[in-house]
Parts: sequence; structure tokens; C-alpha cells
Amino acid sequence: MQDRLLRWMRENDRDLPWRGETDPYKIWISEIMLQQTRAEAVKPYYARFLADFPDVYALARAPLDAVFKRWEGLGYYSRARNLHRAAQEIVTKYDGNLPRTREGLLRLPGIGAYAAGAIASIAFGERVPALDGNQARVLSRLYCLDAPLKSPLDLYPLALSLVPESAPGDYNQALMDLGALVCLPKIPRCEACPLNGLCAARRAGRERELPVKPPRGDKRLERRGVAVVFAGKRVLVRKRPEKGLLAGLYEFPNFLDACDAASLVECLGELGVSARPGGEACAYTHVFTHRIWEMKAFWFRADADACGKGMTAVDADELEALSFPSAMRPFLDFARIKLLAKEE
Repeated sequence: MQDRLLRWMRENDRDLPWRGETDPYKIWISEIMLQQTRAEAVKPYYARFLADFPDVYALARAPLDAVFKRWEGLGYYSRARNLHRAAQEIVTKYDGNLPRTREGLLRLPGIGAYAAGAIASIAFGERVPALDGNQARVLSRLYCLDAPLKSPLDLYPLALSLVPESAPGDYNQALMDLGALVCLPKIPRCEACPLNGLCAARRAGRERELPVKPPRGDKRLERRGVAVVFAGKRVLVRKRPEKGLLAGLYEFPNFLDACDAASLVECLGELGVSARPGGEACAYTHVFTHRIWEMKAFWFRADADACGKGMTAVDADELEALSFPSAMRPFLDFARIKLLAKEE
């Protein structure tokens, strides 16, 4: 199995900027970016991030807002926050060097079992698995495992037994690539798989049934009204709390179940902003892991010196420099266009 897999990787290796990298810092950055994100989407972010923060010292001393800004658009912003925190720990506790073992890496913020295994095996040659959804899917099919797979870590003992002593990082990357390119979730490309002769699920005709997933709960739907308030040539924004969903990022004032202009005027008034309705802006639905925001935005006028509780008034240039989550992107574009029109 190992020989077939590694031979397949040598013949089908992907052209990725982090593939073949030996610098543990760069391997760490790539593995965190690749969580919940497609490799093709990560490529430009990886290059820009390393241009701004070429080593752990640069990342550790950078302002968090600058890290968020470079991360903007990648989503799951807690990853960026944890990268920043971990960089500071690496500098202060480890003299700027990442821990060389899976167990040591697990002590750093934002590094879970998958990332620790990937970094330890690729950067330091430790014989440990890097169990993500791709690897778990391949192994579930290879061994035709019927038990519901609650987490990839359910397969840790099996995965560990298969990691070779030599080149464990290459093996882990090959197994991840196989899951990403061939052993696909819904329509696996079994005819192109180097392991199809060894696959128990393939022999049983059950490759599309596996892995068995436990039932998933429904996402919670939240209807929110978004207020884009123009105060002269500026617009009002606020920073989200430092903990919780979209922590530390900027947003336009928004309120649960206040989905019309009159309700938003009321909510803004409670925060000290006297707003005059201007019209509808746009609507947008954003899907998070456990909830859905169904948003409708209205724009308002306020006095030039208006600034409500917890809010900041920014001009077009300042708005461009702030870090907004993807959930706010349509409203950000709307505000930017209106501000630029005012300047003209």
C-alpha cells in the first residue's frame, strides 16, 4: 500500500508552492491555511502572507489587525488569531523554533491533531499520521469500516500503524492528495486509484456509502438587519468582541430580527445614533458551520459628527484598511461605492 501510494504521488505530484518546502515556519503557515480551504484558493494568500510575514519574528511583532487584513477572504478568522498568538509563544518560549514533535506542537494555540501530525511528519520526519477528512475517507473505504465516523481521530490507531518509518511526510501528503483528487466524497474515481486492488469497499461495491457519518444537527437560522450609516463623508463601523464568532473583525452595525428600516432606526437610536433612512442597500445570506445569517441591509444618513456607542466613523481610505469578514463583503462594497461617489 505504501509503495503504490508513494509511486502514485511521484507520478501525480501537485504543483503547490508549499510542496517540497523544508522550512517548518512555512509548512506551519500552509497547513493552517489549508484547513477548511481548497488548495487552489490558498495559493495567492500563502504568497502574500509570507511576503508580509516572512518568518515567525515578523508575524509575532505584527499588529493583529495587520494579520487579519492579510487573512481577509480566507474565512475562519480564529485561525489567523491563533497563528499570531502561537508565533508570539514560539518566539518567547521556544527561541523562535517550532517544537519538533507532534506532542509539542499540540501545545501551541490553533494547532490540533491534524496540523500537529502534518507539521511533525513533513517538517521533522516524525512517524505520525496527519488525519484529516481526506485521509479518514480513504482509510474507511480501504478497510470497509461500517462504524459511524464521528471524527478522523477515531481512526488514529489504524492510521498510525500504516505510517512508514521512512518519509512519513511524503506518505501523509500522498494519502491526503489521494483523498482530495481521487477518493472523492460523492463520486470516487476508483479507476484512477493506485489502491483500487486493495480496497475492501471497492470489492464490496460500497465505496460510495463510506464513510458512514453520524446525523448532523440543523444549522440555526438568524435573520439580521444591517445598517450602513453615512455620517457626511464617513461611514459608521464597529469592532466585534475579541472572543466568539468573527472575533476582533469589523462589521457594520447589525441587529437580530431588525429586518426593516424602521426597526434599524430604533436600534441605532438606542446606541446614540439619530439616523434618517435613505433606502435599501442589498441582501446577502452567509452560511457558517453551525448557523446561517440571512441579512438585509438599509442605508441611512446621520449628522457628520455622529458616532454611536461602540462605533467608529471612517472614511473610504480607513475603511479599506480595516479587516472585514466575508459575511460583510457585499455591504462593504456598497459602502465603498457610496463613499467614493461622495468624494467625487
